[in-house]
Amino acid sequence: MLVVAPLSAHAHMILKSPVPYGVQTKNPLAPDGSDYPTKGIALTVNTMNEWAVGSQQELAFSGTAVHGGGSCQISVTTDKTPTKDSKFKVIHSFEGGCPAAIGGNYAEELVDPAPPMAFEVPSELPNGEFVGAWSWSNKVGNREFYLALFPVTVSGGSDDTAAFDTLPDMAVNDISGVGGTCLTKAGADYKYPNPGKYVTSGGTGPFEDLCAGGGSLAEGGSGSGSGSGGDIGAPVPSSAPVPSSAPVPSTSANPAPPASPVSSQTPEVTPSSAPVVESTLRTIKTVTAPMAPLPSKTGGVFAPSASSAPAPLPTNQSSTAPAPAPTGASCSPDGSIVCSEDGTKFGICNFSKAVMMPVASGTECSNGAIQRRGEYSHRNQRTAI
Repeated sequence: MLVVAPLSAHAHMILKSPVPYGVQTKNPLAPDGSDYPTKGIALTVNTMNEWAVGSQQELAFSGTAVHGGGSCQISVTTDKTPTKDSKFKVIHSFEGGCPAAIGGNYAEELVDPAPPMAFEVPSELPNGEFVGAWSWSNKVGNREFYLALFPVTVSGGSDDTAAFDTLPDMAVNDISGVGGTCLTKAGADYKYPNPGKYVTSGGTGPFEDLCAGGGSLAEGGSGSGSGSGGDIGAPVPSSAPVPSSAPVPSTSANPAPPASPVSSQTPEVTPSSAPVVESTLRTIKTVTAPMAPLPSKTGGVFAPSASSAPAPLPTNQSSTAPAPAPTGASCSPDGSIVCSEDGTKFGICNFSKAVMMPVASGTECSNGAIQRRGEYSHRNQRTAI
């Protein structure tokens, strides 16, 4: 039986593969960007990750607090000691389903239940030593940005950086002071503005542009996310609510299983100690043409014209429009899993409302938990993660 726990105070996730530097912590980066990019962790090499160009590598994690998934990137920099000014070049983007595509967090008693994810070392990487980075924008919970660094040596590549220099820069969000001038929208799987040629699409959606609808973050300011591993609880009010009707993901986001194996696709490894969510991922290689920034992503402030000035309000009226009431099914308490009567949909209670979304294929929602179809849950109390 797969148990999905509601969000509460607990640790997050630690990168297990590639092997990171030093002793990793589970907290996100500070909202003010003061500990970017190292989180204050010494760049002590525990194991040098050896990558051959064209080889398949594994992205794996320790922990259970996957925060409903989200999107993540694998990037590298040529700087041996990265700073705020370092350029991290993206070699693979996972849009949705990272670290796992579930409604909340795994139960605490499970041991590393998130299935490993695969990516290929691209030919654009030159030979030499690099500092690699795994960056993650979580789907559910406070607006936070996670980053873990790891050492890597590349072989079988080029001896110049011409192709490497054309790779896109790593996306940074929900922290200030280092170019992260946008806030993500809670409850979405994110599409990067420039994910690069090597993309794996997954997750359950809804799919949103990374900075769409989440507001803006001024340089040098602070974000709404927590910089520590403290209490998460329900998403903070400043986070945009989950849309009342989730857009239908494209076929690349939830593809059907291929009729024959694809060479760039690596089967997920299921941990023997715990069940996992079954999902299908497809690696897509696309060539993305440069594009101008969309107006909706800018954080600018536009002055209204004279004709748009508001009319004077009566003294007994507030000039601030009331916030729209949350939509969805009524529920209690906040943070709990809500199931539809037929078990085919679930939602996370947020301010006494739950927006229902379809469960993954082969699972059902019953008694406040998502489980494999046909199994009966004996748990009456969820373990808080």
